[in-house]
Amino acid sequence: MQLARVLFFVSVALNITISRVCHADASLPPVLNSYPKCEYQVLQQAEATDKTVARDDVVEAAKQTLRQNAIVKIRQQAAAISAEAVILTDVQGVISNSESLRTIRHAGAEVRYRVAAELISLCQEDQDLPTVYTPYNNAGIKQAQTRQASGGATMQFDIAIPVKPHQTNNEAPPLVNTISLQQGFYGAKIGMTPGQIQASFGMPDAELTLQNDYTVWIYGQEHQVVFAGNTAVAFSQRNNILSAEIKKRMVENPRFQQLDWRLDNTFSRRATLAELKAFYQDKLIPLDQNRFALHNEQSAITLQFASYLDVKTNSNQLQLVDVSLASAQFMASQLQLKLPEPDSLLLLKQHLTTLGTATEAGSFAVPAIAFFNRSRLADGSELIVLGPALALSINDNRIVGLTVTNIAIDYAISDIQQQLVSLDLPASRADFMTRFPEAFDSLSQLTLYGDHSEVKATYDDDELIDSLYIRWY
Repeated sequence: MQLARVLFFVSVALNITISRVCHADASLPPVLNSYPKCEYQVLQQAEATDKTVARDDVVEAAKQTLRQNAIVKIRQQAAAISAEAVILTDVQGVISNSESLRTIRHAGAEVRYRVAAELISLCQEDQDLPTVYTPYNNAGIKQAQTRQASGGATMQFDIAIPVKPHQTNNEAPPLVNTISLQQGFYGAKIGMTPGQIQASFGMPDAELTLQNDYTVWIYGQEHQVVFAGNTAVAFSQRNNILSAEIKKRMVENPRFQQLDWRLDNTFSRRATLAELKAFYQDKLIPLDQNRFALHNEQSAITLQFASYLDVKTNSNQLQLVDVSLASAQFMASQLQLKLPEPDSLLLLKQHLTTLGTATEAGSFAVPAIAFFNRSRLADGSELIVLGPALALSINDNRIVGLTVTNIAIDYAISDIQQQLVSLDLPASRADFMTRFPEAFDSLSQLTLYGDHSEVKATYDDDELIDSLYIRWY
């Protein structure tokens, strides 16, 4: 009888919610079915979730209701920042039939929906451009067709916005495709100032402050410039400070990644060690089995090789994979991240105490912490490195995410475990499920959808958490 009452009230709640959604649309920014035909501005990334428990015979109705509820929450966020429209970028539904949910409170299936979106401002459209459909329509349904001729295109709203002024393009000039001791690295040379580097390379995508007055600028995910004070002392095609886990989240920079460079105007990537030895002869100095160097009194070029199978000869060959240029006095081992004092993280720790609870407030203002390291991420936010295993994601001066993983290269799971414990976050699968009993456990990944946050963690064979990511919205 008690179970029947629970499911009855769930069904009634769904009907009430559907009614509320149907009448919540008029005053909120619209969800677009196609992209604006102009250079619109993304004001903010947004996420929203909704969840309920439903009988098997009302699951489909629950899915539709929760999807619409989450979309309404997104539109309310858009209205709160004066955005003029919404583009849905991701819509995910999860139905759980886990035995752990078979309680009186969780009778039936638990249904959750998560919606991600861009909140945008509009602009004067060019109707001669073709219509390009958004990934999801205004009902949150994935759109199979992506493009149609402009003649048959109609927008679902009518709004007149003045044409925005064209912004001047301040991009740096094309990169020089040469690396050499005489000509430098892509046109930049050892001894240049930050202003001179910026004039050649453009604004960096990441800036890291290191110990001992070193600074590193990163372009894209890999290319880096090292400054000692205000002097460039090293250039590299390989980011040897941040981990692969972090680099894959950073923005890409096609100017650097797609450059067809030449070593001494002769050799490109995948040139064989045999070819370089024949060309440079005794000028090519071995450093170890896979690294060789060219140098003069002022600077040195380090060549990194890797083994590849030559299908013609069915034998392995050492081939050139990346190149770096540095002053003769520079040592890469000197590069250590400068980090905030541990006491400055107390406010962050206090905010985490409400994680996943009804009192959680979502994203929050950036505390008064001396941040030294900022990297642009592909999702439009910035990554702030607070420790070798800790980083924050910041958008519009608010903390929207937290990452505990191997931020810097060569940090072990013990460092991640220590960081989790210091923040009073769960360090094992058992701890996670105890603190968040409503979490999902699938394929060594734990997921919790809260009202204002999403928490994901992975664990190893010993069920120790080796990465944890929180996103607030």
